[in-house]
Amino acid sequence: MASRLVMDSLAELAPTLGGIASAPDLHEEERATDRLTTMAEQAHASILTHAAQHPPLYGMGTTLVMAHLLPLPKPRLLVLNVGDSRAYLVRAGTLTQLTRDHTLIEEYVRDGRLTPAQAACHPNRHVLTRAMGLAPHLESDLFFFDLLDGDLLLLCSDGLTKMLTDERILQTVRPHQHIPSLATQALIHTALDAGGIDNVTVVACTITEIPDQANIH
Repeated sequence: MASRLVMDSLAELAPTLGGIASAPDLHEEERATDRLTTMAEQAHASILTHAAQHPPLYGMGTTLVMAHLLPLPKPRLLVLNVGDSRAYLVRAGTLTQLTRDHTLIEEYVRDGRLTPAQAACHPNRHVLTRAMGLAPHLESDLFFFDLLDGDLLLLCSDGLTKMLTDERILQTVRPHQHIPSLATQALIHTALDAGGIDNVTVVACTITEIPDQANIH
């Protein structure tokens, strides 16, 4: 239910980003940041409101990752995330995680209390420190990235990353880097074949025709 509320809210608000893209200037990044943050906050509020109206649903939550392409002279990507849904970039045969997981164990890794290898098998590795719909106020992270021709962007839920390592994700998408529909199908099928213990959601797009203009396919 929480995921559906967030999706419906963002779908309703998404057209407001069109006005930002149509008139790029020096303040476009600031406006896009404000708008994406506001969209996430309103989606967060929709969960809290629904839970208040339906007490048995109190405490429901979900995670979020979303991206917006800024058509500046040199196109840039703005990514927002809450929780452990991730954004990845595949470039020149390398997979890079663009977001940081909001989990207890990820905080331990950043603080040096655990190594990445220890975190990978820790029993509490999926305990969230941030999520949509749980706290009164939303905390999200935002990141900017420069884009290159041929980049493949992946947005995914933890249903994918619980089942596949980063190395396996890269191996799976490499043959389909320029055909995002096949990349998403391959990732979902591979995750399900590996056990599929959670819902698997994947969105993929390729960036082409840079620097003259940017297209998403």
